[in-house]
Amino acid sequence: MTSVATWCAGRLRVIFRLRVADGAEERFMAAYLGIRHQVSQVDGYLGDQLCQSEDDPADWVITSEWSSPAHFHEWEASAGHRALAAPLMACVTARESLRYHVRLATAAEPVSMSNEDWLEAKS
Repeated sequence: MTSVATWCAGRLRVIFRLRVADGAEERFMAAYLGIRHQVSQVDGYLGDQLCQSEDDPADWVITSEWSSPAHFHEWEASAGHRALAAPLMACVTARESLRYHVRLATAAEPVSMSNEDWLEAKS
């Protein structure tokens, strides 16, 4: 298997670390599932991942990638962003947002997961 490296000039990676309240995990997941398709329509949005800590089930990370910092900052400053994120934030007790310029990306091959695979992995 070979890997492919891609220069990613201008892209921004946002790492949003969240602490989900005890007992709010299902509401949190439902809120995320309810907004993800709307966020995917935002200009400059390239994709995201929702991750849960292996060691601490209350520790979650949402990573997103944007074609430029300007695209992300425009989205973040919009009233639509706050309204869309409100149900998600209602489940959170702490949060931290970090932003990084993506310089290089390396991938072996594309990874995708169907809804059926996700549901099986969850159980």
